[in-house]
Amino acid sequence: MRPLLLVGAGHAHVALVAHAAALRDAGFDIQLVDPGSFWYGGAPARLMRGELGREALRLPLRAFCKANGVRYRCDRALGLDARHRRLWLASGQMQTFDTISLNVGQETPFDDTNVAGSGLQLWRASATYELVQFVQALSERQGGGRVQRIAVYGDGARATEIVAGLVNGPWRDDLRISWFLPGTRPLPGAPWRVNRRVMALQARHALELIVNTRLSGVEEGAVCSSDGRRFGADHVVIAAGTGAARFAHAAELPAESDGLSVSRRLHSPTDTRIYAAGGCAAMIGRDVMRFSEACEQAQVLARNIVAGARRRPFKSYRPGRAGHVVDMGDGTAIGWRGRLWWQGAGLARRRLRRDAEWLALIARFNGHD
Repeated sequence: MRPLLLVGAGHAHVALVAHAAALRDAGFDIQLVDPGSFWYGGAPARLMRGELGREALRLPLRAFCKANGVRYRCDRALGLDARHRRLWLASGQMQTFDTISLNVGQETPFDDTNVAGSGLQLWRASATYELVQFVQALSERQGGGRVQRIAVYGDGARATEIVAGLVNGPWRDDLRISWFLPGTRPLPGAPWRVNRRVMALQARHALELIVNTRLSGVEEGAVCSSDGRRFGADHVVIAAGTGAARFAHAAELPAESDGLSVSRRLHSPTDTRIYAAGGCAAMIGRDVMRFSEACEQAQVLARNIVAGARRRPFKSYRPGRAGHVVDMGDGTAIGWRGRLWWQGAGLARRRLRRDAEWLALIARFNGHD
């Protein structure tokens, strides 16, 4: 059996485990390496509204892998020797492999070295378990008579859904929300009319929108922008575009700041047995890898890993074919594909169906740590 290592339990790898039978039939012994549990991150607006909690979002990996015939190792990958097919782990162990896939996510570039003494709390939007703790903190302080100052930093679908969930949540009257955009649009790449609809949140909910502002650090009771301005805050949610986790650059393979370079087939341009997906992958000359298309990425990974072993044609991944959908937090969603866009409750119900598939998977393994 050929050793196949899946490094990181991101959405693409969790979806890939569903294809484990096909991978075993191709002669692979599969092992997933990750230091913790998987947290579903596809419903930030619902999470911000308090609809989803820890039990609904957390998937215990050991039980999940066992049920799918995949070995699970609770460990953190530190180094990768692509030439000699070796992976070093935080435990001091070394694993050899024939084929490897990386789905290790991203890291925030925000300078949080002074957070401990700043009097504010920093939450990473890329870590769902931190958002769960953030919502719990808001819930505990609800109705306490003190307004909580919330700074949300970033653009894109995830930042938009976090803001939409907060302004439509049960604790909105206790919050003063400031949304910091690195550029001028909440959804870069979306049609201007879509951005206008999103920015209408500012008028409806007294939301402070601060454009062309990059946050770079914290001081006591405030966040600081790169041009020296200070903004008072109690909580800071970092939803900005982040760089790939450092491990994605651990091997001497082609890489960009966004992650390990991969072709449309999701493998390295210099090694067809080294794959990457999700936030740690940088597709050459293509759009960014979106976790909302994790199932599509998993299908391409499974097909191509098998194809590499059996010397069959590879399949290409084409991001964005299904369009983009953003939960507006009020029972509607807004979507677009190219210049076409639409909004309504029907689109929100479609989004709920996607979430329901993931949440049903997690529910099957609740209590099976």
